Amino acid sequence: MTEPYPVVFSSEQIQSRVSELAARISADYAGRRLLCLVVLRGGFFFAADLIRQLKGVNVELEFIKLESYVGQTSSGRLRFHGQLPRISGYEVLVIEDLVDTGLTLANLHEAVKAQGPRSLRYAIVVDKKARREIPFECEYVCFDVEADKFLVGYGMDDNNKGRTLPYIGEVK
Repeated sequence: MTEPYPVVFSSEQIQSRVSELAARISADYAGRRLLCLVVLRGGFFFAADLIRQLKGVNVELEFIKLESYVGQTSSGRLRFHGQLPRISGYEVLVIEDLVDTGLTLANLHEAVKAQGPRSLRYAIVVDKKARREIPFECEYVCFDVEADKFLVGYGMDDNNKGRTLPYIGEVK
């Protein structure tokens, strides 16, 4: 069967990288309490796979829904749907599908930081540095993508299409 989008990262590649990141995160937070703040909707698939593989970490889970895209283009504005959970004093790991322009995560970073977390780090499936407008570094990255490709699958979507694909493909 032909895939609807050309494969950039296979399901096997994704799961291998998720396992590697889970091992690193488990070591970094061993014996500690970690609040995983999952950015909906894209971060959901990655978070589910990642969190189940964390060992020796006391994981708590919260969700935040953000919106910054209209179709395939970043609007440059971030909209929060609802409020950030209470995170003061927590070790916080934000889990998101991708960072490209940096606008979404930079704005989220400031909002979370203002609440006084003990620490704040990011776990991302895809880091698209080619589109970066604001400097932003993530501690845990599955894949760096240098080319400006529009990707779908494993949480990423094209107008809500392709999000549930088990691989990451490119919209041509």
